[in-house]
Amino acid sequence: MRIITDGCLPDIPEPLPSCPPSDIALAVDVGTTTVAVAAWSLSERRILAVVAERNAQHVFGADVISRIDCAVRGSFGKIRALILSQLSRMFSSVLFSSSRELPRGFRPAVRRIAVTGNTTMMSFLAGFPVDGLSAVPFRPASQFGFEIPWGDLCAAVPSVNSAVPKNVPVYFPPVVGAFVGADTVCAMVASSFSLSSEKPVLLADVGTNSELALLVPKTEKTPAKILCTAAAAGPAFEAANISSGMPSVDGAVDKVSVVGGVFSARVIGGKNALGLCGSGLVSAVSAFLECGAVGEDGAIAGGGPIEICGGVFVSQEDIRNFQLAKSAVATGIGFLLSRLPDGLPQAEFIIAGGFGSRIDVGEAVRTGLFPKKICESALQVGNAALFGASALLFSDSLRKKADELRASSFLVNLAAISGFQEKFLGNISLREMR
Repeated sequence: MRIITDGCLPDIPEPLPSCPPSDIALAVDVGTTTVAVAAWSLSERRILAVVAERNAQHVFGADVISRIDCAVRGSFGKIRALILSQLSRMFSSVLFSSSRELPRGFRPAVRRIAVTGNTTMMSFLAGFPVDGLSAVPFRPASQFGFEIPWGDLCAAVPSVNSAVPKNVPVYFPPVVGAFVGADTVCAMVASSFSLSSEKPVLLADVGTNSELALLVPKTEKTPAKILCTAAAAGPAFEAANISSGMPSVDGAVDKVSVVGGVFSARVIGGKNALGLCGSGLVSAVSAFLECGAVGEDGAIAGGGPIEICGGVFVSQEDIRNFQLAKSAVATGIGFLLSRLPDGLPQAEFIIAGGFGSRIDVGEAVRTGLFPKKICESALQVGNAALFGASALLFSDSLRKKADELRASSFLVNLAAISGFQEKFLGNISLREMR
């Protein structure tokens, strides 16, 4: 599985500390599907090594709802033990790799850790019950924004044998709410969100649970604020419910084009095609629209399925699943943008996350996933959550900023908005949105 771990640090206000080259800090992004750990040199503020794996909790379900249900039914301890054990192994791996990057005679010594993730993943790791995330009004047991020794986290799982000393502080950034977590707050930090900005900024981390945040600048009458929401896109963007779907690994088609009236597929790894990943699905639908194989209503000409290459095909049901997923995101984006006061400039558009970093923005526009008007200067920033957490390793002022961003963030429940269902249905069509 190709896990996106690239990104950029925002400006760090504090100067480099005076410490030995052996001092290491760890940034962790606990995603529902994947987990990434980056080791940083504190003295040089450079990345030394990164490890990434599939989240071991997947045995309890592919999405947060399934895992919450299992936890409520009595498996909370097992689910928590899985992530703690996995992080312990990953810490050992990343420290081993980091040791090769240090001057001779120095061994890595972990001094601090910052962990980010959605609210459910953070709750499992920190040991907070997830019952409040399972039903209305969907309230997390904690808003986070605190430090706790690594040893206190591991105390619940005596079998964990960690290379990290027990007294190392672990920082959990604040969350906005039940379905907009610390990963969104960290992505805002990495994207240099500023409440003093005069220009609106839209951040989208598109995936199974697509999180959206719109920075609305202050006006003469109102202070700056951030509108946040989660669009339940489902697993189509991960290709989990697609006929030939597979993760972004060698053998996955990630780009489809039409050459001389024939479909041409680009395959990760350059070998035989084995299936279609999420970004490949967006590309395929775009190609189908371009050549008329699929109409704007999503119907396949002739009924389908459409074979792309060597047994890799897209069915009518696959198209429908994509339409539902893209409509959820498009409707969320459209609603947030509609809340901008008149007279403001066009919003900057920042696309974060693994799926968002792999898709072709032009193809996303053609299918109606993103509106064209905000994509002219769209910026794909990679794993902004991981790099936001990394920045919080180095800067107390950015931790304060994270608290300020969270305090100015307001949750929007799309399902409760009048006319949401009508707008959702209106966005089902595969047509470019202005």
